[in-house]
Amino acid sequence: MTLNNLPPELQSKICSYLVTSFGPSPIHALLRTCKQLYDVALPFSVQIFRNTAPIHIGRGPCSETSNVQFLRYILISKPELAKKVHTVILGGFTTTRERVKTPPTATSTGEELATYEEFIINALGPQLSEADLSRRDSWIAHLKEGSSDAQISLILLACSDVKRLYFEDYQDGPSQNQLFKKPDCFIFLLEMAKTLSTSKTPGFIAPLQSLRHVQAQSHEDNDCGWEQAFRLLALPQLKSYESLDTTRCGNFAGDSTILPLITRPNSSSVRRISLHQSLAPAAEVQALLGVCKHLEKFEYISPALEPIYGIFARDIMEAVLPHASTLRHLHINFSDECKKIGWEDDPDQLYLGTALAQMTALRHLSIGMQSLTGRFDPAPTDEQDTPLQIDGAPRLIECLPENLVELSIRDCGKAILDQAKELIGLIKRGKRFTNLRRIVLLFKAEIANLRDIQQAITENPLEGSCCDLWVAFQHREARWISSGRGHTFEGIRAIPSLCSRIFADDLRKDWINFREALAYKLYASSSSPHLPAYRVGVDERVNRLLLLKPPHEYQLQD
Repeated sequence: MTLNNLPPELQSKICSYLVTSFGPSPIHALLRTCKQLYDVALPFSVQIFRNTAPIHIGRGPCSETSNVQFLRYILISKPELAKKVHTVILGGFTTTRERVKTPPTATSTGEELATYEEFIINALGPQLSEADLSRRDSWIAHLKEGSSDAQISLILLACSDVKRLYFEDYQDGPSQNQLFKKPDCFIFLLEMAKTLSTSKTPGFIAPLQSLRHVQAQSHEDNDCGWEQAFRLLALPQLKSYESLDTTRCGNFAGDSTILPLITRPNSSSVRRISLHQSLAPAAEVQALLGVCKHLEKFEYISPALEPIYGIFARDIMEAVLPHASTLRHLHINFSDECKKIGWEDDPDQLYLGTALAQMTALRHLSIGMQSLTGRFDPAPTDEQDTPLQIDGAPRLIECLPENLVELSIRDCGKAILDQAKELIGLIKRGKRFTNLRRIVLLFKAEIANLRDIQQAITENPLEGSCCDLWVAFQHREARWISSGRGHTFEGIRAIPSLCSRIFADDLRKDWINFREALAYKLYASSSSPHLPAYRVGVDERVNRLLLLKPPHEYQLQD
């Protein structure tokens, strides 16, 4: 039976598998076959709009020419397809670079611009304040100038059913630079999406009302990413917010204008927040989590190989504690090998403390040894000022929530052995933590002593309990991969981070699955007869995440 002879429902299902987020999509081949398949495949051909820089390092400004062509397609040629766009993936549109001259075919005509102006006016409706009318007119003016910020904002306004938005904050130099321009049109669109969401006008649909998932990928000293973050969290249907490479220097800019956009604390619908490769100050992380009313998952991963300052484990604890009754997954990686700066006046901020035990809904905890116990074993070659042990730090069994199901502790050293033995003894006797089903202890391969581990842990196995114990060793390279750090290569594609949904969404899925299992020399698995869930060898997993290096001309300079 040929594809033409299949029912339309099956043809549509097949087409859905041909949509790709990177590279040429096979769906476009179907558009050139016959009228029947053209009609079926056409809506799928626009499901993903990708406009990223075609450069091998995987970051940079989006193409204004691509914006113009796509706007012409969804607002003039085939406006019925605008509502079929479900995913928008963008390079930076906050760039201050001077636009190069484009051919006449790559710019909007006066007639097209008039159509776009009318669309913006009608889409936002008449219920705008004088200030908002002025900003709307500024948006239209920037559109006529060929601003990528204005173009992208119009695309998001026109595509009323967008569910996923992944974008970069690209810029030349720090945002404190006077020449840096924030994406004013995009920020205005986000504010209108919140303001107009309560409109009572019959048939009126506010912008971005279907948006569910966002990842914002920042660069270096970009401050404007936080202003966008709070506005995005105000969207009524947003469920997941991710930020990559979030860095901030100085005070929180725009505090007085951003927070009132969320009318009250605990008002955002976002349930999952991930901050990867982040050096976000504590106050901003706490403010971001403070607007969530039903937070279920939080991840914070600091940049590997970079000093940690401005935020520590205790700051994360204070941020998540208000969500004790809802938070189920907590993943914290402060890269224990990295130097900590500014802890001297209050050493207790380096670990979570007994407040963690109040997280009654917590089921899955992944954390470093220092952040959990206040103890630290540095690698012999490291120069660390951080103490080996913080006086007065509570024991492991005093901190863990009773209803925990899975516990993973990375960066382990000899300092955790006595506390791990105490925990295992309680579980074996059925005294506490009766819901725990798996404990994973990942020791640093450079400093782990097999004999000490045998004496402390494997002589007291969890036989007769429902809990599995995994003890493994990790080399430094595997620890870096676990943090999402490093460059990955695929053909001529170089990806700066495994966490990126923009440039590595396919590899990111492997990274999520394997980051807790990138361990060498699995010494003791479970006491049950079942094999570990990860059957792919460690070397194979590493190779899948750190692919073959590309030809010399594509390699990045350190």
